Amino acid sequence: MFSYKSRYCVAAAMAAMAALTGHVEARDIDLQSIGYFQFSPLPPTLVSQTDTLLLSDSPEYVGPVGGTLSAGTINGNGRIYFYHVNEMDQPHKIAIVLENQTAYPNTVHVMRQLKSVATPDYFAAGRDLSRKDLEQPLNESPNARPLYSLSIPPQGRKLIFNDLEQTPVYQDALFTGIVDIKTEAPVFARVMMLPMGMDAVDASHWAKNLPIDEIQLRGTYTGSKRNMEVTTPFDTTLGGAFVEIGNDREDMFINGVDEMQNKAFVRDRGNYGVSYTLKIPTKGNEPFRLYFNPLGGPYSGSFTVKALHQQGARRGQTDTRTYHIGGADGISALGDGTILDSRIMGNYNAGDLLTLNFMPAGASNLPIRFLLIPESLANPQKHQTIAVNVPKDVKDSLGHPTQGTTQIPVGPIGGKDSNKGTVDTTKSTLTPSKQAENIAHEETKKLSDKAAAEAKKEAQLKKSKEAEETLARKKAEEAKLAAEKAEMARKAAEAKHAEIERKMAEKAEADRKAAELKAAQEAQAAKEKAALEAKKAEEMRQAEEAKRIEVARKAELERQAEEARKAEEVRKAELARIEAARKAEAERVEAARKAEEARKAAEAKARFEAQRAAEKAALEAKRAEEERLAAEAKARLEAQRKAEQEALEARRAEEARKAAEAKRAEEARKAEEARIEAARKAEQARLAEEARKAEQERLAAERAEAERQAAEARRIAEERYQAHLEAERKAEAARQQALAQAEIERKAKERAEAIQRVKEQQENARRRAELARQQIEAERKAAQAAKTGPSFNELDDIHEDTPSVTIPNAVSIDELTKPRPTASQNTRRRDQRQPQVPQDQQYVQVNPMPIAPVAPLAPQNEQQNEEQNPPRIYPLG
Repeated sequence: MFSYKSRYCVAAAMAAMAALTGHVEARDIDLQSIGYFQFSPLPPTLVSQTDTLLLSDSPEYVGPVGGTLSAGTINGNGRIYFYHVNEMDQPHKIAIVLENQTAYPNTVHVMRQLKSVATPDYFAAGRDLSRKDLEQPLNESPNARPLYSLSIPPQGRKLIFNDLEQTPVYQDALFTGIVDIKTEAPVFARVMMLPMGMDAVDASHWAKNLPIDEIQLRGTYTGSKRNMEVTTPFDTTLGGAFVEIGNDREDMFINGVDEMQNKAFVRDRGNYGVSYTLKIPTKGNEPFRLYFNPLGGPYSGSFTVKALHQQGARRGQTDTRTYHIGGADGISALGDGTILDSRIMGNYNAGDLLTLNFMPAGASNLPIRFLLIPESLANPQKHQTIAVNVPKDVKDSLGHPTQGTTQIPVGPIGGKDSNKGTVDTTKSTLTPSKQAENIAHEETKKLSDKAAAEAKKEAQLKKSKEAEETLARKKAEEAKLAAEKAEMARKAAEAKHAEIERKMAEKAEADRKAAELKAAQEAQAAKEKAALEAKKAEEMRQAEEAKRIEVARKAELERQAEEARKAEEVRKAELARIEAARKAEAERVEAARKAEEARKAAEAKARFEAQRAAEKAALEAKRAEEERLAAEAKARLEAQRKAEQEALEARRAEEARKAAEAKRAEEARKAEEARIEAARKAEQARLAEEARKAEQERLAAERAEAERQAAEARRIAEERYQAHLEAERKAEAARQQALAQAEIERKAKERAEAIQRVKEQQENARRRAELARQQIEAERKAAQAAKTGPSFNELDDIHEDTPSVTIPNAVSIDELTKPRPTASQNTRRRDQRQPQVPQDQQYVQVNPMPIAPVAPLAPQNEQQNEEQNPPRIYPLG
């Protein structure tokens, strides 16, 4: 069924191979990606183990002849579990016969009987019985009604599980099954494999006991029902955890005796035939998942999970679900060649009490694990974001800088509205010089206010830039500190990991030393036990010798008494002769009947058994015939030997004495042989124990080495993964920093260009203001000169040839002093903005020389004209 040594010793090596090769078979979750090797163990504790188990699995492969496979005593509640493969050419059957070896009648109640399909697919047979065990559970209540009951008379035998009589097991097919019984007194049960049609009860008298194989999975054990519980609740806030079953550490294998080998010690390596009840308490604040994870090799069987809700609206309610591994899910078995296969067994809430029921499936391998994984770990986020500390205020200020422009609003010149609002200078109540002075004063004030506002704005912009740079430096320092902190955390994590690995190595070394010490102690104990057994054998030999002497003394006394009874025996001789003749004839008839029955039974046996039985029957018939002839000859010669009877009786007495002496010698010889055999068996047991311990030490060393290699492989993989993550993080940080620096430089360049443009515009404004002031001063001087010079009419008579100048679109001082929109209010792009000038606020540019009116300037040539020929502003109206 399962070689525990050959399977379990390579489990750690399989872990390393799976980690390095990435083997994938049938996984409901990627265990490596969620830290499977860092899960916390939840060791189960044995609460109770009850009832008797008769295990029949050795020899697993039956052939070339059938016989008795396993036998043992059951008293009270018990279970018979069989698992065998027919290697013979003809179909055979499994038979179970119960024998009452007591002096009183015994009643047996059959509570449950299950059988699998007989098939060459071993996994199919094992999981079929595992499924039926959960679908037809054993009723353990005291008032449970049996399937049927039977009464066995004293020294009588009866067959149970009659359905097996019509279930042929063909060549190379595996057949397994269970019988649960309850007895009122001890019964001796036999499990046999016999040819179809043979009487099982009759065959139980003479069927040969088949030898046990090297796996040694048969015998009588205590513990067919096993209750276990995890004492430490699973906490969903502490990450993943596992419960391991069938590892012979927390979950020990049951021990028993093989009554077919004089009660030799045996172990059920795998606890096959044992019904488990495992309870797992939980706590925390988030849901979790339960997964099945085979650790020792392929597994195909069924499990029942009961969840008792202890929180929320469903408090006190129980959900029961059954999960089948292998077969219907598209695979033969889970965990072939890897320890990373898994199968989900439901989603549960923190606080639920889980109860698992199962029986280790035949043909499957142990140990196995039940994984408990929080939902946040089982379903992690698929994407992660690497944040770069770029202040939002810096980004916003760099993203959209204010590009203000300084303009002196000038009304449309030469357009279709160029003559609107023309003011007749003759209607003005102020002199032209006073009007020009007022306009110049107002314009100068506005320009100076605007220049001050621009200077203030520039100072604020510079201050904002300094604040942004300070904030950026602060953020950079914070990012640097965060990086240093992350580096320190990484180093601390590496140190912690190294410490954990060191502690694990120390623990492995301590376990190894403890195992060596235990092995030495067990070897010493075995040696002392062998010496004690040898001493007991010597004492038994001395006791047998004393018994032989006592028997010889009693034989001598009996001989003397026999001589005294000679006379009486002479009288009884004739009666004895007649009775001997009758008995001889009856024995001949009985021998002939037995020979006929033996011949019929031999025809149903295998060829070898049939030949041997035929020879035995012929020998018995010949012996019976010789006894009959001897009796007849004795009857004919009896009359002739009457005279010699006394001498004959004396001779017989002498022969009896010699026979007694020979018997005593034979008993002494047998006692010596028994002593030698006991010593030989003790030596064999000692050698076997030493070999077993040496094998255990070798396996422990190999397991420790495999675990060390697996730990080293995990450490190297983790270091490479962390280095890869660190390189990616640094590259992304450098890229983000480069992008942020490039963005800052671009925005700074644009801001410098904007500041330069503002400065140039301010310079132009100051130059125009200076020109306006000079013009006003010249006009003022001209006005003063006009007061002492000729009148206007005279001047007009003198300059009659000068053409009159008409100033269109003149505006008043009130309109000039109205507030204008600032740059922050012009949110549209410069090329999309239209001059926002009140309808009545209009200026014109005129040449100071007395020439024809100046044509209006196009917008694209305005800047160039201002630089080459600065305009002069004259007040109108």
